[in-house]
Amino acid sequence: MKSCLGQLVVHRDGTVAYCTEETAGRPCPGEDHPHRGGFFAHRIVARHSCPRCTQVPVPAPQH
Repeated sequence: MKSCLGQLVVHRDGTVAYCTEETAGRPCPGEDHPHRGGFFAHRIVARHSCPRCTQVPVPAPQH
């Protein structure tokens, strides 16, 4: 399985906010792949109230 060099940012409700590789303009293989940078909690509780998620669509994982 291909891994990602970035960090996966997750909302406190467990949904994925984004990957740091995507914000740097690099591709991410998908949220279901291992992330070498680990993950950290986004400060926003839910996806629907996240300003980043409402501005930038988060791609679905590639299978």
